[in-house]
Amino acid sequence: MTVKFFGFFFLAIVITACAKQRAVPMDTQCNDDITRAGKYLKTTANEFDKATLKKIKNLIQAAKIEQQHAMFPRCIDKAQRALTLLKVDQKTAKPAK
Repeated sequence: MTVKFFGFFFLAIVITACAKQRAVPMDTQCNDDITRAGKYLKTTANEFDKATLKKIKNLIQAAKIEQQHAMFPRCIDKAQRALTLLKVDQKTAKPAK
């Protein structure tokens, strides 16, 4: 009986320890992606047409709103979509160098 209890207790500790070692918390990833998109936008803003620029800015703003409401998966999705648009050269539809 005590062996089963200690085995279960040990297993619970191992699972808890492994669960705490995730890659990056979602709130941190959300914030990092928004920051990266904002910085990248400042350096490459003149390379895009007005419609694409507006779409990128709207995605970044929407990501910030999702972040404020603690909807981090949505925030990450929007921020990464903005980063993807920023990295694609809209004039040639090929990845920017």
